[in-house]
Amino acid sequence: MSSQIATVGAVVEPGRADQPDHLAVNAQLFAELVDGTRLHVTRPTMGAGMPRQGIAAIWKRYSGPLLPDDPDQRDRALENYRVTRHDVEDAINQLLGRDPDQHRPPRLSWEPLIELLAGHSITVNDDDLIALPFTFEFSDELLAELGS
Repeated sequence: MSSQIATVGAVVEPGRADQPDHLAVNAQLFAELVDGTRLHVTRPTMGAGMPRQGIAAIWKRYSGPLLPDDPDQRDRALENYRVTRHDVEDAINQLLGRDPDQHRPPRLSWEPLIELLAGHSITVNDDDLIALPFTFEFSDELLAELGS
């Protein structure tokens, strides 16, 4: 029952990208119980990849500085856009079905955490976990790659 869970979250680290101009990330889910116990999945739960730069690096919404009004300058600014923490968070939120504004995949990535919790006599489903507060924890290595 989700009343035993205070928060859920993901530890996000760099993954292995097939191409140097792409960023790959892996995320391991965890749950913090109301008694302070932290249960974490011990293997990467999900992964995402995206271009490091350019308009395709924007996962859901632009989160950079104000764009110029001039179309050519705007295009140049978007060409120079670098993937941010927000883009990575948006990608993970989509895989978990946490963002109603994004396409919800037919199979969400909660299963390893649901199984872990079941092993501790806590029964939850995807929607229970989606309703809980969520925390992202980015590794120092990934933050350095993102320039954060």
